[in-house]
Amino acid sequence: MVGMDGNNATVNDNQRNTRRFALVLFVSGILLFAIHSMFLRTQEVNIHENWLVTLETTYIVKQSDSIISLQPPYESEYVRLTGRNVSHTGLRVMPSSRNIFTKRALRFRAIQQGTYLVDVEFTLQLSQAPQFHKRISSELDTTRRQYYLADNERLQLDHPVFEDKLIELGQNDIQREALLQEIFQYIHRFSGHAESAYRDGPTIIATRSGNHRERALAMVALCRKADIPARLVTGLELKDDVSANPDYWVEVYIDDRWTVFHPGLGYRDNLPVNFIAFDKYGEGIVSSSLKGSSANSVDHVFNTDITVERMPVTIGSPDNTRKEWYQVLIMDRLPADTREQLSLLMLLPFGALLCSLIRQVGGIHSYGVFTPTILALAVTYAEMETTLLILMITLLLVYFGRPTFHQEMSRTPRLSIIFTLVATGMIFGVSVLDYFSIATEGYLVLLPIVIITSLIDRFFLAIESYGYHIAFIRLIWTFLLTLAVLPILLLDWLGVWILRYPEIHLLTLALLIFISTYPFGKHKLPPWLGILVEPEEKKIKKSSSKNKVRRKKPMPS
Repeated sequence: MVGMDGNNATVNDNQRNTRRFALVLFVSGILLFAIHSMFLRTQEVNIHENWLVTLETTYIVKQSDSIISLQPPYESEYVRLTGRNVSHTGLRVMPSSRNIFTKRALRFRAIQQGTYLVDVEFTLQLSQAPQFHKRISSELDTTRRQYYLADNERLQLDHPVFEDKLIELGQNDIQREALLQEIFQYIHRFSGHAESAYRDGPTIIATRSGNHRERALAMVALCRKADIPARLVTGLELKDDVSANPDYWVEVYIDDRWTVFHPGLGYRDNLPVNFIAFDKYGEGIVSSSLKGSSANSVDHVFNTDITVERMPVTIGSPDNTRKEWYQVLIMDRLPADTREQLSLLMLLPFGALLCSLIRQVGGIHSYGVFTPTILALAVTYAEMETTLLILMITLLLVYFGRPTFHQEMSRTPRLSIIFTLVATGMIFGVSVLDYFSIATEGYLVLLPIVIITSLIDRFFLAIESYGYHIAFIRLIWTFLLTLAVLPILLLDWLGVWILRYPEIHLLTLALLIFISTYPFGKHKLPPWLGILVEPEEKKIKKSSSKNKVRRKKPMPS
């Protein structure tokens, strides 16, 4: 009894010391966050990104009274227009149009024939979290509704290909929201089309191919044919590019609000915050017309060069170009693409924290703490078809792979065999998806290969040690934890904030350490989850030829 009491006292002392250390980490994280925040304010660091978009247009006028129009960028929750500089030598500024669809444009008129240069610079402030103004849902009046349902020579809605396609997609059998998703998925599966020539809607649908602009145009046509208001959006992606090209997506009016779809890139409901809309009426960023009528190709020629560049982060110092040691603490100075990847990396510890909490409190066994987080990462940034491919290959290898491995095979060759099978299965899976014109992203298929290999190997080890029942229970919990982590990885604003203040993860470490001191499985699972409770079984010993040697019974005397 004295020995047991001594052991318990030692354990309690260790737990108290561990919790004290966790408390020190927690307080240190809060103090470092306060110091870092004060430092950024002292250095007058602009935490928003500043971008400069330059439109340089060469305008050849062949007929007097020709008008050139340039669309400014739209402001949003994430973007604010902070500056504008216009140069238009020889052109007269025209007042805003009275047309409700074109009144935003900057308009300039050429009095006589000649070649003109129009340079416009837009300074934009981009925030990774919504800060500038709230999204306001606008009711669509009759005039605008008719405009966003109208036909034109590019759409050609009277062509029978649109009605046939809508019937094929189930227009008569499903709700409008479901039909919209079917239209989006159908257009997204189109193959690429590199030619820049403008093709009309029926041609795009017939060939099942198109660039970003053509896919967006085809989706607008199908939506309008289905009596769903839709509009073609022209915009830019804010990334450093000395020769940027416009991008195209679609906004659909449904459920009393405009919803964004990018059939070329596969985005729906939301675009990345660095995608900025310039035109929403099908005219393009730069367009031209004659006073009182539309201009055709013989009346004008214009060419626009677009440059997008990120302006340096401003730091309150005499020489902004000089590198100082403290700039390593300013993560906002990193390139946008790098910050986007790092902000995602900052969310992964939160996924591990959630998995640890659920496992420790509920007494749950899964295949690792980080495995569900990595699987959730793959699911978050993959198409649904790719996600199902990953899941199917995992289950097939789990179910059929076990008989192919001899129980006495060492772990090193077994891991190599599993890795080969996973990689080969992924290749054939991607080929099948491509054969049926289902889009896949190669890098997202490669992402989970290593983690799936480890998962399958641990599943086999669990079978050898505990049997099929427990092995499958742990596999199910691994998938359930993956679903639990998914919402965390969708919090882009949180990742951006943690990247700005990475010392916050000292609090994460403190919580992880504190969780480790909590009694494992103190709180039992509810009865309705009883099927996922591991039975009380002893560990199954691995059988080997050496263990099969039986002792000889002593001969009776």
